[in-house]
Amino acid sequence: MTGPRRLALFALGFAGLAIALPVAPAEAQAPVRFTIGSGNSPRDLSSQAMIRWAEAMQRESNGALAGNFVGGGALGGDRQLLQQLKANEIQLHVSGPTVVHHLAQQYQCLEAEFVFRDEAHGLRVWQGALGRELNQVLERDHGVHIVAVGRRGARHLTSSRPVRSPDDLRGMKVRVTNPLRAQVFQAMGALPGTLPIDELYGALRAGVFDAQENPISTIWGNKYYEVQKAVNLTGHVWSYTVVSANAGFVKTLSPAHKAIFDRTLTETMSWLANETATEEENLLKRMQADRGVEIVRPDVAAFQAIAAPIVARFAAERCRPGILDDIAKAAE
Repeated sequence: MTGPRRLALFALGFAGLAIALPVAPAEAQAPVRFTIGSGNSPRDLSSQAMIRWAEAMQRESNGALAGNFVGGGALGGDRQLLQQLKANEIQLHVSGPTVVHHLAQQYQCLEAEFVFRDEAHGLRVWQGALGRELNQVLERDHGVHIVAVGRRGARHLTSSRPVRSPDDLRGMKVRVTNPLRAQVFQAMGALPGTLPIDELYGALRAGVFDAQENPISTIWGNKYYEVQKAVNLTGHVWSYTVVSANAGFVKTLSPAHKAIFDRTLTETMSWLANETATEEENLLKRMQADRGVEIVRPDVAAFQAIAAPIVARFAAERCRPGILDDIAKAAE
């Protein structure tokens, strides 16, 4: 089995162990109210997936599982949301792999430039032994548990002018999301800086930044194409949708509620995998049609050549020993 169908099976994530067995009626149990927080726009596919999931849980539990999705950074950026998750002020969080940048930095190389051969390779890493190890660390140190990892697509660069090679980045102010990415873009001549995602649209429109990088669904969902002239398909990072939960909250769920939680999450991540596989080309076409955005196919190998030694040095200095070797083994 190859292509989107195979990847859809991978994208069942940590929730994929749930099986559709009959469960006791949930309606006799006390209602459970919880919040799913995100910095992403409600138009983002990951946000749409969480809205669908909350609706499915409520429907299948006859209202006993009452989830409320709050997106667009209304409760804060990812750093603030993860702190709220640890404190059980929110019960679930969805984003890219921000959890490794804020809570488990020794695993940051799970979102490093060009470390995955393809999307399926990255999913094998996140859902395999290294992903399980990360989850043990998160639960032990922060009381946070990753309940699903699914497709999100590659991160690409949008910009105020086309970027066909690293030389085109010289002098560009690029919004990045973590220290490693800052080092990579700085080596290409860019001027990297950080900013919460909920403030990024305004900063691009005002010219505070000339460029930013995100998956296509996020570029569309947050309307960055409205204030950028080019979408440059650098594909410099395979990124993934990570659904994290307060571990204590999950443990309070009754067996009947937990079965519904797991089953509907598995179904939701499968939906997300299929939507991600089919939507990217459509969204690029819509950006072109709506705003005349130029779709640029740059010299990816040139970007990769600059990034590789920086990633290796960063991993040796700041990540769990042997992490790049373990990632590479999963490519087989």
